[in-house]
Amino acid sequence: MKKCWLLLFSVFVFFSCKSTKETASSSVIMDKNGPVASEYSFVVTKVITDSRCPVGTTCIWAGELIVELNVLQNNQIKETKTITFFPNQKEENLAWFQKYVPNQKLQKISISPSKTEKPILLNEYKITLDVE
Repeated sequence: MKKCWLLLFSVFVFFSCKSTKETASSSVIMDKNGPVASEYSFVVTKVITDSRCPVGTTCIWAGELIVELNVLQNNQIKETKTITFFPNQKEENLAWFQKYVPNQKLQKISISPSKTEKPILLNEYKITLDVE
């Protein structure tokens, strides 16, 4: 009987840990007054690589963040894209995201949290689009 309970407990722990890691990220569109309502949202579904320089360290190379994300419109996937966040791709990324905020001028894209020595869970990634 003890083995049965142990097995059941192990299965429960495994699935509860797995669901936490697979929880989606979030996004927000902001202007100077705060969040802006939008019909689109962006969800990081997979982190392909996160080689950004950790906060508090000195790096020769800034590193990059490559993610797969879904664009949702009314909770339906409109597009899936692999996107690289790296300083020399800033303009390309701004242009791609701009089509989802057509009535505002996109100023900046931010990804949080910053890289640390501690692993970042998928649901901790957040995309913020700053618009005029």
